[in-house]
Amino acid sequence: MAPRKPQSEQERDLIRRAAEVLPGGTLGNVHIPPERAFIISRAQGARIWDVTGNEYIDFLLGSGPMLLGHAHPAVIDAVREHLERGTTY
Repeated sequence: MAPRKPQSEQERDLIRRAAEVLPGGTLGNVHIPPERAFIISRAQGARIWDVTGNEYIDFLLGSGPMLLGHAHPAVIDAVREHLERGTTY
């Protein structure tokens, strides 16, 4: 993995907004000091990327991706198939 890029202005704005509207500034139960905070923009397998483009290994892997990793193709296909049928009925 490449060295960590400096945080983008967009990511800093999102972190400030999260601190204003979310209890503890997070949706999870992990608190990260403000100087290390980041916003996840995407995930694949065991890796996550922040808004600035830094890549991390997701050692926490929540209950959803714990077994197959983030965005497993078979899960994405199954969800897509069902979404095309509608979501509220």
